[in-house]
Amino acid sequence: MEGIFKGEHCVEACAGALKLGKKALIVTGSRSAVVSGALDDVRGALGRLGIDSDVFDRITENPPVEICAEGGRAARDGGCDFIIAAGGGSVIDAGKAIAVFAAQPDLEDIYAIPGDFPALPVAAVPLTCGTGSEANRTAVLTTGGRKRSVTRACLQPRAAYLDPRYLITLSGRQLTSTVIDAFCHCLESYLSPKSTEVSENYALNGAKILWRTMTTKPLSSGGEALDSETRESLLEAAYDGGAAIMTTGTGFPHPLGYGLTLRFGTSHGMACGCFTGEYIRLNLSTGTGKERLESFSSFIGTTPEMIAAVVPALSDVSLYVDEPTACEMVSEVSGAKNHSNSPFVLDDETAKEIYLRLFG
Repeated sequence: MEGIFKGEHCVEACAGALKLGKKALIVTGSRSAVVSGALDDVRGALGRLGIDSDVFDRITENPPVEICAEGGRAARDGGCDFIIAAGGGSVIDAGKAIAVFAAQPDLEDIYAIPGDFPALPVAAVPLTCGTGSEANRTAVLTTGGRKRSVTRACLQPRAAYLDPRYLITLSGRQLTSTVIDAFCHCLESYLSPKSTEVSENYALNGAKILWRTMTTKPLSSGGEALDSETRESLLEAAYDGGAAIMTTGTGFPHPLGYGLTLRFGTSHGMACGCFTGEYIRLNLSTGTGKERLESFSSFIGTTPEMIAAVVPALSDVSLYVDEPTACEMVSEVSGAKNHSNSPFVLDDETAKEIYLRLFG
């Protein structure tokens, strides 16, 4: 990565890292980049650098692979040779995929390419404090009605701009969901058997900031209720969570949450957070899980039981799942690598029991 730039107006102050080509495709959603001011900032910075740009603003939550392929064609047709993704995790993930499709005109299946592959350079401007996609080389896309991730070194953004002003326009629900998502990344990374000293430091530092904010600040009032220092610390914590899972991946709350997101429209962070209580309960039943959870909780100043109570309560997911639907959702993520990425290894029967216990 060429740089992580922090603070208000960092796009303007550190625009030099955007010199990644001759023309940029700015990838956004339909609204957030405009209302946050990020789009104007990026276009202004590019203009001062003498770099032309087009805008592709068709990205939605849980971005379909097909839209990413269209974005790739738009980049090629417009003569764009690098990507700037300005948005939440869905936009940044889509920007990474668009960079791949733009570099490979004949590509049909982004998941079928062995090894690394060509991609245009990407810069990321996160407008939420959740996924940490700006910190890692993974893109989560929707294909065939399911969410699947692709991870390659070429998907790592070259630069990330963390401007706390962009969080001001987040609603209470958006802010809460993205903070929960970032916290889940930190927790699930720390419990992973693949964790390292580096990933643990990221996870602990991020979780401490996020836990303090979750339990002392009015997240439900939205970004405008937080001071600039708090917003900046949330962006840094989300980055830490994204960096942590680059090493470890996530745990089983993530695939369990995909069904809630795709079937019921539950936001990603809340769909993950509602399973945190069960995740903690099951991992406490193992010796290693208990030890890891107590260490994690002690560092951030709480207990496993308190985390198990607070995160699902903040997630506030209320819906009904019947047994056939639970079985379908379990089948869709059966065998996911996340299931074994904690001391407690999830099986399909336990996954069904969790769905029915929480939503039956």
